[in-house]
Amino acid sequence: MREEREISLVTNVSVLGETVCAVVIEYPTEVDGSRLTPEYFSVRTKVLNRYVQRTITKVFANNSDETTFNMFRNKGKFVILELDPHDQFSKTFQFDANAFLNRPVAIDYLIAQVVPIEDASGHELMPFVCKQTHVKRQIIDEFSSFVFKGSEAFEIPYRLFIPKDAEQNAKYPLVVFLHGAGARGTDNHIQLAENQGATVWAHPKHQAVHPCFVLAPQCPPNDSWSTLFTDPQNPFNPGKPLLTVIKIIEKLLNEYNIDENRVYITGLSMGGYGTWAATMNFPELFAAAIPICGGGDVNKVSQIKHIPIWAFHAEDDGIVPVDHSRYLVKALSRIGGNVRYTEFEKGYLTSRGFDPHWSWIAAYENSQVIEWLFDQKRRQN
Repeated sequence: MREEREISLVTNVSVLGETVCAVVIEYPTEVDGSRLTPEYFSVRTKVLNRYVQRTITKVFANNSDETTFNMFRNKGKFVILELDPHDQFSKTFQFDANAFLNRPVAIDYLIAQVVPIEDASGHELMPFVCKQTHVKRQIIDEFSSFVFKGSEAFEIPYRLFIPKDAEQNAKYPLVVFLHGAGARGTDNHIQLAENQGATVWAHPKHQAVHPCFVLAPQCPPNDSWSTLFTDPQNPFNPGKPLLTVIKIIEKLLNEYNIDENRVYITGLSMGGYGTWAATMNFPELFAAAIPICGGGDVNKVSQIKHIPIWAFHAEDDGIVPVDHSRYLVKALSRIGGNVRYTEFEKGYLTSRGFDPHWSWIAAYENSQVIEWLFDQKRRQN
């Protein structure tokens, strides 16, 4: 039977990107989760014109809609169905190969309790089928949404994370994340959902130790942070979107209690090029940078000699040649630059099931990278 219930889908941004990782069903009475098994429920997601089964890996109950399992109290009005993030259709976006863009997909789920179950008092709760009523995006929902309107009617959507319980008299770092080519668009969402490049800094475990602002702008679909796509003969100059990001940073410095000596920038692939371009053309602005599988102008490395940089690339990257990072690191090393470099050997990422281009996964998973970044403060050239 079809019945209306309060049912939330929960998403999480992991190394795979944003996936629907759980379902939360609110019941009118308390349920004993220890009596439930995955076979009692069904979760299906709509793909094209048909519904495809998702894999339920665990079922438990809670006294709130939090998806954390408490083995000492497996009871409550909320029943949580954990889903396998590796399911084929678990992601909230799909790759459009023709446009080389990741695009958000419509989230349409059917959730069913397929057999009668009993609540904690022994009363029978009848089967039901209904669609989700809410979508709770963990961490992503904590980013506010804005659009910056620059000169010549040029607009950049961006998302901003503001640290919780920020003290008015204190100042906090700002981390700027530049996404790759696949997250270009105007939806102001995919740059947070495609990977952990932005959300990792806003994760509660890092915010507890290093509260900070996080800026995640979105590049228009036919443009790039540097002139990589718009002027291939001169690919390392800052593009109009990147120049607009600089204006957004300046705006935020005036509006929020951001420590101007602790403005950091990181980016991957197209955003790696953007990170090098931003530091080389605005070296006075940034305290440190983490460019990942990008490239830049070796003739400008003297501009960033004083900036702490930790670069990452994979030896067998098939999209951006590893030499693009090697040349910059060698040039900086020759002049005594403050540079660190991690190169993942051939086969390292593929052995973990990842494309060799995805060196950002290993970079952002590394807790030492997080700690290193927040240790840096702006130095004078």
